[in-house]
Amino acid sequence: MLDRYLTDLGLTDKEQKIFLALTELGLQPASVVARHCSLDRVTTYKHLKKLSELGLVKIYYTHAIQHFGVEGPEAIERLLREREEHVKSLIEEFPTIAKQFAALSGEGQSLPRVQVFEGTNGIKSCFRDVLSELKVQEIRQVRLLSINTFHDRLESVPLSKFMSEFRRAVDLEGIDMDILEATGTIVPERMERRHMKDFDFSSLPAAGGATHILLAGAAVYLLTFKQTQIGLKIRQQEMAQVFHFLFDLAGKSVVRSQEQS
Repeated sequence: MLDRYLTDLGLTDKEQKIFLALTELGLQPASVVARHCSLDRVTTYKHLKKLSELGLVKIYYTHAIQHFGVEGPEAIERLLREREEHVKSLIEEFPTIAKQFAALSGEGQSLPRVQVFEGTNGIKSCFRDVLSELKVQEIRQVRLLSINTFHDRLESVPLSKFMSEFRRAVDLEGIDMDILEATGTIVPERMERRHMKDFDFSSLPAAGGATHILLAGAAVYLLTFKQTQIGLKIRQQEMAQVFHFLFDLAGKSVVRSQEQS
């Protein structure tokens, strides 16, 4: 678990080995660390300097010789806090920066209007792309149509596995979600409107054939989950208008059904 955590923190294998060695050995010169890690002294010193720049290792002088020591888990927490503040600052500046990037992009360099996302990492990237579209288009609502059945939910992978970052960002940014859910036993038989504050995203399946449609302004995302996960993005105003129109019709149908019942 330590190795995985340090990898997620951004440390290379050698940096991890050095950091863990110092944690075990205590204050030591670079030569001792190099010997313990079976590394040459120059490589060890280079990585020790990198770790000290990150604040994970401190440099001390004893009899004019550099010694290196690990402060403790507090150093990791401090690094995470610093990165958190830095990321928050970047997120706040993003809408302005996005406009500047858009101004720099020539018409001949526009990206394809259709994009495919495949596999676990692809679907996670798809949800990040939805967030990016919301920011670039400066819109505060995303629409979700979830189509799933009891059959889809059998041996299901929760959708939250793919969209946890997206869900946190929605809450943080105050983005509204207009949600319709079509459900049934084998095939969809009924549709209901869901309220965001009461909606459990973790209950939605991401396996078994479930399909989810997301509308982010002029961008349409179609996500299907079967043996593999596939996401399709279509960024075209006229196409998006058709999906918004169908979403509105479905919403009105739900309202009429509720009134009749």
